[in-house]
Amino acid sequence: MVFFVAGSLNAQMRRPRVYTTNDPHVWMTAGISGFRANGVNDGLTASNWNFANATNFQYRASIENGMANGSSFGIAGSYAHVPFSYSADLTKPLPASEKGTRCITCDAHLDMMTLVATFHSGAGAGLHQLVELEGGIVSYRNLKMDTGGAKLAPTGGNIDPLFSGGYGFGYGLSDRTSIDFISTWTFAIHERKGLSNGSSNTNSMPSLRLSLRMGFGTRTVTR
Repeated sequence: MVFFVAGSLNAQMRRPRVYTTNDPHVWMTAGISGFRANGVNDGLTASNWNFANATNFQYRASIENGMANGSSFGIAGSYAHVPFSYSADLTKPLPASEKGTRCITCDAHLDMMTLVATFHSGAGAGLHQLVELEGGIVSYRNLKMDTGGAKLAPTGGNIDPLFSGGYGFGYGLSDRTSIDFISTWTFAIHERKGLSNGSSNTNSMPSLRLSLRMGFGTRTVTR
């Protein structure tokens, strides 16, 4: 009787099953953007980095974990070598630890890199809508004068929090390969230390991005 009851209960217990879906396990993208930036006011070095809203190219790649219906989340990074106009108030002294130089006004370049957590929604064959949400950091590095290549203050660069939202359209060549075109609005928030109340601490960076998005593997679901 004991064995009979145990076998009966075991047969009635629902066991989870593993299903294989058509959704990719991993999504990878590579793209290029045309973006604009306004500028950064840095109170620590009493300097302004004026990007003049000029259009520059930015290169981006991501790797994301696939979810249902073509959605995914993961990490993305970008790089751009950006020209800008550097200007500083030389009457304000630099911190004792800062070894960089400054100029009243000079042309310069810097490397701008971002690293963000990203959420993407939208995939499939044919035309479809896209939505992206991102949050992370932007790093300004290697500030150098165009004439002579002197390192500008801050020589260690700067890292700011960054947030972004985007909307666009994709065209799926298949359910795993698509060409995406997305418009994003990104802003980075710089620290206010040393800035006057009338100085902006927000660097706004709208962009238009063209990407190739590909899915790999298969996603499994336990039910």
